[in-house]
Amino acid sequence: MTAPQRFRASIAGIIMHGAGVSMAVRIAGLGLSYVANVLLSRTLGISEYGQYVIALSWALVLTLPAKAGFDNSALRYSTIYLQKEDFAAWRGFVRAGSAAIVLISLIVGALILIAGSALIPVGEATRHWTALLVLPLALLAFGSAIMRTARRIVSAQFYEQMLRPALIIAGLGAAAVAGFRLSSGSAMALTVFAAFCALAGLLSQLRRALLRSRSHLPSYDDWQQWLAVSVPMLALSVVQELMNQVDVILLGQLADARQAALFAASWRLASLVPFALVGLATMAGPLIAAAYERGAADELHRVSRVVARVGFAFALISAAGLYLLGKPLLGLFGTEFVAGHRVLAVLLLGGIANAFTGVVAYYATLTGRERQALAIFAGALVLSIALNLLLIPRFGAVGAAAASSSATLAWNFAMLLYVRRTLGIDASALALAPRFTLIKR
Repeated sequence: MTAPQRFRASIAGIIMHGAGVSMAVRIAGLGLSYVANVLLSRTLGISEYGQYVIALSWALVLTLPAKAGFDNSALRYSTIYLQKEDFAAWRGFVRAGSAAIVLISLIVGALILIAGSALIPVGEATRHWTALLVLPLALLAFGSAIMRTARRIVSAQFYEQMLRPALIIAGLGAAAVAGFRLSSGSAMALTVFAAFCALAGLLSQLRRALLRSRSHLPSYDDWQQWLAVSVPMLALSVVQELMNQVDVILLGQLADARQAALFAASWRLASLVPFALVGLATMAGPLIAAAYERGAADELHRVSRVVARVGFAFALISAAGLYLLGKPLLGLFGTEFVAGHRVLAVLLLGGIANAFTGVVAYYATLTGRERQALAIFAGALVLSIALNLLLIPRFGAVGAAAASSSATLAWNFAMLLYVRRTLGIDASALALAPRFTLIKR
């Protein structure tokens, strides 16, 4: 049986097995991340924690240009090269992506230092450490994407999602034992240290993955294609991450650090709603790219059906549980954080809508429709900013949550309609039959 035949015969098995491993790692990682943020909020206090999350939000946004879109284009090119066993092109892609990310990360870090408080309105020490955080975060994202396409699911997620928060927890514990009082700056320094340690571990695994191709010299023949896809993917990533972080950033500008902290704590809980979908997406992305390469509409439909229905079912259960247990869970961050329960309730609605449409964005970005996807995301970002500007001055964190959920709802359903019209695939939990029997590339 050929590789494509095995692929067609076991789509559900591949997705569920990979997703099971991915979700186990993600659950552990989310638990560690939750504990780390609870400890940070209790150690720093709501004001200093607010400064920390504002700086971290900026770091995540500024990591996007540093990645240069290679983390997303890797899901397409690394998948295709590995499927064709074109190891020369694969090595070339990995090397080119890594070099570009290192160079741009250094430039972005320098710009953060030059811009100063005009860009990131936090303390000087916190801002300096934020500049150093960009490089490891960007390389972690790229390396994780490469490992996903090689189906090394544990390695792809362990270092970023488990080791990094575990090291932060260990550092906080050591500081408590030593009697060292943390500030937002020292907390960011600890975050940078944890990110570099996680990167070192991931790079060791990536080198092992590259061993089987060591007899092939890197080929850069496709570099123009890489750039042609990576540049719009970069713009797409910037817009997506801005949508994720713009609420905290604008709360820092239009409200205060307390409101930003309430939103950040609630958002961290609400992010648990689509955790099953994210785990499923770990395997779905490479499968979608491979199926589209063969023009197989039925395979694309089966992937979307499994992912959306399982992910949506988990999302409904998770949202109900988080709403019922929201106050005590928020209380773990500190008694002041219980006031964020209404924020959590609004964010849960956006999470449910996101899970209902499955991995619809992959059906655009991994099938050569990244520019159209960018237009949809850009429209949603404009909507989010407009609603934040309108609602934050009056409603604070609750207004930011309403803006976030509205933008999430808008882009998901706009993308769903676009993919259905152009590819004929219904990526939602409804999983309507494909409109076409063969996808024309």
